[in-house]
Amino acid sequence: MNGISVYVILCLLMLFYHGNGQVQQLLNKLACIEHEKCGACLAAASHCRWCADPYYTSGAPRCNDDESLVNTGCSQGFIQRPEKDVWEVLQNSSLQDMMPNSEDNVVQIQPQKIRLSLKPRETKKIQFSFRPAKNYPLDLYYLMDLTWSMKDDKETLVSLRDDLPILLKNLTDNFRLGFGSFAEKPLMPFISTDARRRANPCSVEEVACEATYSYKHHLSLTNQINEFIEHVNSSSVTANLDNAEAQLDALVQVISCGDKIGWSTRSRKIVILLSDGLMHIAGDGKLGGATKKNDETCHLDDNGYYSDAATYDYPSIAQMFRLLDKYKVNVIFAVTESVKDHYDSLNQLLEDYTYVAKLESDSSNILKLVKMGYEDIVSVVNFQDNYGSGPLKIRYFTDCGIKGGPLVEETKCTGVEYGMILRYEAHITLESCVEFKSSKEVIRISETQLGQDALTLEVDIQCGCQCNIESSKTMTLMCPVNSHMVCGVCQCNEGWSGPLCDCSIGDEKASAELMAQCREPNATRTIACSGAGDCLCGKCECDPGFNGKYCQCKSCEISIENGIECGGIGRGDCVCGTCACAPGWSGAACDCTDKNDTCVPPNDGDMCSGHGECVCGRCECSVADDNGFKYSGLFCETCATCENPLCMHAEPCVTCHLSQNNNCTDVCSNGNVNYTLSENYIATEASTDETTCILRLQNDDSEGLECQYTYTYTAASDSLVGVEIVIRSKECYQPTSAKIMTSGLVIMGCVIAAGLVGIMVVRTGQIVSDRRAYARFVKEAQESRKNMQELNPLYISPISEFKLPDSFPRDKSD
Repeated sequence: MNGISVYVILCLLMLFYHGNGQVQQLLNKLACIEHEKCGACLAAASHCRWCADPYYTSGAPRCNDDESLVNTGCSQGFIQRPEKDVWEVLQNSSLQDMMPNSEDNVVQIQPQKIRLSLKPRETKKIQFSFRPAKNYPLDLYYLMDLTWSMKDDKETLVSLRDDLPILLKNLTDNFRLGFGSFAEKPLMPFISTDARRRANPCSVEEVACEATYSYKHHLSLTNQINEFIEHVNSSSVTANLDNAEAQLDALVQVISCGDKIGWSTRSRKIVILLSDGLMHIAGDGKLGGATKKNDETCHLDDNGYYSDAATYDYPSIAQMFRLLDKYKVNVIFAVTESVKDHYDSLNQLLEDYTYVAKLESDSSNILKLVKMGYEDIVSVVNFQDNYGSGPLKIRYFTDCGIKGGPLVEETKCTGVEYGMILRYEAHITLESCVEFKSSKEVIRISETQLGQDALTLEVDIQCGCQCNIESSKTMTLMCPVNSHMVCGVCQCNEGWSGPLCDCSIGDEKASAELMAQCREPNATRTIACSGAGDCLCGKCECDPGFNGKYCQCKSCEISIENGIECGGIGRGDCVCGTCACAPGWSGAACDCTDKNDTCVPPNDGDMCSGHGECVCGRCECSVADDNGFKYSGLFCETCATCENPLCMHAEPCVTCHLSQNNNCTDVCSNGNVNYTLSENYIATEASTDETTCILRLQNDDSEGLECQYTYTYTAASDSLVGVEIVIRSKECYQPTSAKIMTSGLVIMGCVIAAGLVGIMVVRTGQIVSDRRAYARFVKEAQESRKNMQELNPLYISPISEFKLPDSFPRDKSD
């Protein structure tokens, strides 16, 4: 049957079926019949089957539904069907804290291993839990800058021999300590090449010290505190010329030399690096002749020295990130104030694995920094997987340990404490088949800072057929030259193409006959491959976004809800640019459900509370009154001028929860509605699906206080009869009667106080006025008295004056 007759018959069938209301059945057939290979056929739609019978000669399409293939003569034994779904939990040990003297039984993630299958446009949800284990082993390695400027800090660390074990015991019962030091590459211009200075770089200070080295490993990880203190005490300082040291050189050796350092396979690995200097980075080593790129491997000699410091350059920041991620090591940079900004910049690039803290000049606060850094590191939980690029897409959702909290799309949680159970959900989707053959992917989901506990997913990608193995030589003889039989049809060998496999891909024929095979029959456009692809040996290679034998079909609509074409398996199939929706679904992307039960409020009310219409499973509310107010809420249950019946329906459950009653199951299962209630007082905006309610209760804990609780409700995503309630705020105040009395007393007090103030002001004014008048009176009296003394003619002065004449002789002694 040629292409013209097939499309003519399809058009007639379309008219016939349309007249009988059976367009859906025709679309189901159209989803299958255009595919010419088994893998593409089974991936097209869930009802598509492939006839692998090599003697199938009816001319009907090999890709069709079961009934059609049997009716057209395909043997039942040769019909290829999609593989059965696979879902198997292979390992599911319970969460377990660290037991004494046993590291192997600790379990922090559950389950541990799952096997599942995925078909094209299918999503599966994997739920797992994580709980930080108590007393999880801690390997703490002290990496100290032992250049001349840090000589006092070593003595401070030795003086903490009694406080150090107490601190670590408070963090975990299972800890080990190791010790190493670093200085500088023994190369010019980083050190002096003078023979005397090279042997004793501290000769300028007239003190003997050790020759400069890049890194030295002093003590492997041990639980003997005294041994650790002894090695720190016996270590010797050294010196260099500049203010930058070989921190990164030392870190590479500490991380990569696992056997010599003694890192445990199941432990939290932390390096605390103490320094007051800057750090050299990649490229600096070339100044001294260390030209080779750092190889990220261990080079410690028998004495614990980094033996190839003069050969390999300092590592780059990217190399450090890879090493920290590979070996799951965290670094606490305890550095002085003068260089802290330098390390803060480094922390921005390595923030998942590093922590920066300010170190006092004499390292006196080192224990405090260890505690702060450890608590900061263990309080962050972040999951990642090892899956690179490919057809699978993985999304993560978590509640971050908030009991009853909603799942949000996130991989990292902060503020995690021991005993908290973090609920995670991984959504893994196979969007399309890159190659039409079955394969297996092993994906490991692990916590970024540990890596020992992980969830392993064995994913069977069902994109192929069981008949993909080449047929016998006898059947292959039925095919043209340069071809072989696969799944009942002849397929060209590699390097050949065309209907008869006689067109070499390396030597393409551009004949009119082959170009004609790339043009759609009876099409108004004569462009090969509909202008949306290239014609190679009589076959169209379509551009992205187009498909079909002649690239005549565009890709179908993508569902906004889950991002899958035509909504994915169970909702619809793509038929030449149009979504053929499954029963119960409609819309351009088959994301509109025909069910109305999601529009019925939980209190058994009318559809959309009688205030709207159910469209695609959601209520579209109508106008409430003549003022233009609209009904709102998930079920159009409330408006600006009316009470919300669902708030009243949920009040008993909220009241029971707030009264701290341990048994609210019956109250929160009101009728056929199950309420899930949680508290989240963090200031966040409610989503569009949430409706706000207010509840006022008398607070038993505070005398005379009344509290107002604001909570939101929304229909639960996993149940049509479930409602999720979140209490978002609490405000307490005096009841109304007490408020009136208090307000009255306050007003009376204010009036009395105002009167007293007024009286005092008036009285003060009067006193001031009287005093001023009396002062004027006194002054006027004095003036009057004075004038009277000068003008009265009867006044005789009581003073008598006698004067000697000028001619009277005077004694010289007078």
